[in-house]
Amino acid sequence: MAFDIAVHHPLYDEFLPSWTLMRDSFDGEDQIKSRAEAYLPTKTGIEALALKDPARAAKAYDAYKLRAEFPDLVALTVRGAVGTMLDKAAVIELPGELEPLREKATRDGLTLEALHRRIATEVMLTGRYGVLPGIGLDGSPYLAGYVAESIINWDQDDNNVADFVVLDESGYVRDRETNEWDSVERYRECFVENGRYGARVWTKDEKGWEAGEVVEAADRKRRPLTFLPFVFISTADLTPSPDDVPLYGLAKLAVRIYRMDADLTTSLHMTAEPTPMVSGYDDPAQAIKDGKVPQGIGASTLWVLPQGGDGKFLEFNGPGIQKQEDVIQKNYDRAVMFGAQMLADEGRAQESGEAKRVRLDSQHATLKGIAMTSAAGLEKALKNVATWIGADPEKVKVTPNLDFFDHTLSGQEIDAVVRGWQAGSYSWKTAFERLQKGGIIPEDRTPEEELELIDKDEVEREDDLTSVILPNRQPNEQE
Repeated sequence: MAFDIAVHHPLYDEFLPSWTLMRDSFDGEDQIKSRAEAYLPTKTGIEALALKDPARAAKAYDAYKLRAEFPDLVALTVRGAVGTMLDKAAVIELPGELEPLREKATRDGLTLEALHRRIATEVMLTGRYGVLPGIGLDGSPYLAGYVAESIINWDQDDNNVADFVVLDESGYVRDRETNEWDSVERYRECFVENGRYGARVWTKDEKGWEAGEVVEAADRKRRPLTFLPFVFISTADLTPSPDDVPLYGLAKLAVRIYRMDADLTTSLHMTAEPTPMVSGYDDPAQAIKDGKVPQGIGASTLWVLPQGGDGKFLEFNGPGIQKQEDVIQKNYDRAVMFGAQMLADEGRAQESGEAKRVRLDSQHATLKGIAMTSAAGLEKALKNVATWIGADPEKVKVTPNLDFFDHTLSGQEIDAVVRGWQAGSYSWKTAFERLQKGGIIPEDRTPEEELELIDKDEVEREDDLTSVILPNRQPNEQE
């Protein structure tokens, strides 16, 4: 059997539906609605209409879909989570040879900090991302990122070390002669064989797949690279197998709310306006044909009814609609469990600092895990680059911020810290560290610098006081 580069790993096919749901939910309402019945099944009534009048049924479904609103829960939660994780950027230490990557880490110009943000966003969204180090034609190193959907196949050796990965690099390429954009199917195969790392690009045309030349990697001393430099980044670790998708439950709730909102808005559309009704005609159909039935409403329209006839308005009183609204609200409340609660930092009355820390640590457990793995993945990719170009990989370190909640001290807390120091309960440096952590003293200031500033303030204060008590004056002639 011939080698088929387009084969998927079984776990890829297993996880792809959840990744697709997350991606579509993140992209928002237009993307969700473009998938039509994949997320919003046709109502039974529309299905019945389709048997008689397909065109009218299609129009009815489009109206049904148009009225519905898809809640933007996933995108807001992902962006909020990443903002919380990376509000304070990770500390990245690099050997001199890798310093240029700090300002341009990828071929499209992302800084290392921006690449870290992209990694965190993708791991929060799909639970998976990949980074492949490379060396440009000019000898400059770079990092290439791959979303979960583009990592289609992978394998490990007998020691459970990744030694094979296939990456989907398909997309649009501009023809520089015609300026036209053409769709190109292209896969990159990376592998380790006989202790040497190599890669080749596969492209597809009318004849099928064609493999490019295998390019083996070597460092600047022409020593072959002996390992697969591709880095798998998941929510829990850096192993090739995909992890659970962190916000999958939230995306499912968003779709459920979308479907219920479609039913609710359709019900409102059908029942919101009062409907006039008249009775008393022996032959209603003939009366309509003869123009005897009122055709309009308003102060300028006169209704003439037959003897014994009656006219009234029918209006829906809405208990069924209220039930629908209640169920939608309950699902919004459930969404808090998956999203908003993860980011909440609401103060609680009489809550001690330690109690708040424990509560927020529990809420932020997922964020901490992703912050750690995204930083570890970036660090591993940078170390692989360092090894490739002959730099010292031990000089690479990426330290993420894992303290997500606000430590800013209130006026009462500041007073308590100062009183505790004055009472001799702890040292000046301990008080200083607490005030610094509480946002009162700048992070980059040392205790010695703070004391110098305090001494300077005291001198200036004494000078100001002297100038007030003994103002400058010109001596008189007698003096």
